[in-house]
Amino acid sequence: MKPEVIVSDAELPMEVLHAIEKGRKIEAIKILRERTGIGLANAKVLVERAARQFTEKNPRPELTESGSGTPRLLMSLLLALLIFAVYRHLTAA
Repeated sequence: MKPEVIVSDAELPMEVLHAIEKGRKIEAIKILRERTGIGLANAKVLVERAARQFTEKNPRPELTESGSGTPRLLMSLLLALLIFAVYRHLTAA
């Protein structure tokens, strides 16, 4: 049995980081194991930890709240009211 290699978060190869950035965790684990020779469980832990750190730094914009939705709701209601008024005007004639 060969000794286990120790890899820290700061020593992850760039290919692994690029795969994590693209959301390809399995690919990142495979690359990490090929480059370093570490075991599956350790590679998975490192990739999961790096993925969490990446998503904390770069949250997906569609998942973050950009303030209250009141202005957008108000604009939608005004647009619906305008469309209804135009419809009533055209059908009344």
